Amino acid sequence: MTVVHFAVEGRTDVPVAQHLIRLVGLVPQQTLVARGKSGLDARVSSINRSATRLNWLVLRDLDRDAPCASGLLGSLFRRGSPAGRLALRVPVRAIESWLLADRAGFAEAFAVTPHHVPEHPDALDNPKRALVNLCRRSRKADIRDAIVPRAGSGRQVGPEYTDRVSTFVRTVWEPSRAAAHSPSLQRTITALQRLVGDGIWS
Repeated sequence: MTVVHFAVEGRTDVPVAQHLIRLVGLVPQQTLVARGKSGLDARVSSINRSATRLNWLVLRDLDRDAPCASGLLGSLFRRGSPAGRLALRVPVRAIESWLLADRAGFAEAFAVTPHHVPEHPDALDNPKRALVNLCRRSRKADIRDAIVPRAGSGRQVGPEYTDRVSTFVRTVWEPSRAAAHSPSLQRTITALQRLVGDGIWS
């Protein structure tokens, strides 16, 4: 089976990358989990060199670092262009927007009313904050306690955020379903399918 190496910003991104690679029929190989986007950005050049011979998927949040994904890619590849086997994909504006895009799955998993889940998560200014605020409305106290930061903690997320979100991605999230509400996710799936269909990821 064809292997795809992947690099991501943090732990919650790992099952997303795995899901996407398996969606196109290939085998994910975890290679780098950076401690935030700065750590990932520092490795892009070396990953790009490796991608002349190995298949690579890199997921890097847009956040507020550029007006659009193409602007971010331009800054990451100032001294060249992406190697043929590299797919550097940019969730708009963060990986949480892709998770929220599976509206039915998210509502069921986190016990929130479906119509409260945003229809256009790519348009959110801060998808992680939106996810946390949605969970404030959860009908289940254990979800609220896990995802929502405790008062006075100074944290953006609750104590079990990473574990709960990762479990959701592994067991419930459907990227094909989510793509209907996230253009950036749909573009990513299409790009990966093209790499496989054109025989580049082989």
